[in-house]
Amino acid sequence: MMTRIALALSILLIPTAAMAGGLKVGDKASNFNLKDSKGKTYTMGSFKTNVLVVWYEGKNSKEQNRWIKNKLKKQRNAGKLKAATYTSIGIANFQETAVPNFIINMVIKKEMKKTGSIILCDRTGKMMKQWGFRNGRSNIFVFDKNRRLRWKTSGPLSKKVGNRLIRMIRRLQR
Repeated sequence: MMTRIALALSILLIPTAAMAGGLKVGDKASNFNLKDSKGKTYTMGSFKTNVLVVWYEGKNSKEQNRWIKNKLKKQRNAGKLKAATYTSIGIANFQETAVPNFIINMVIKKEMKKTGSIILCDRTGKMMKQWGFRNGRSNIFVFDKNRRLRWKTSGPLSKKVGNRLIRMIRRLQR
């Protein structure tokens, strides 16, 4: 009887991907169901391109890797990243600040209008737990066409590492 209890407990205690720090490079992304600040719902299936770049950031961390976003935008404008094969979205981390949600929504709407970006809202921190994003840091996750995680980083990137990330994104879009 004790052996059965021990076996049952050991099975219950086997860490899942979410419990063990979220997604790891090579893992297939779990689905999500998030709304943008206008109320439109998106899932992982909403994005059909070969490359999906997900930025998980909050009020204090959104500037950490702004230079990479700007460089990717220049690559897209130059035709090196094509809309048919590359999508970049943001997920706003509402857990990073004590600013009221309605103010965060106003900032997101303004940013979406200015940049044309899709920015989804993680009001409860569910995505942070599910995928293993780190609070207070600029998180960049890159998924391939099969939605396997190919790149995972948290915090500001050096120019060298950021340029390597951009080269990998360009390679994956083929």
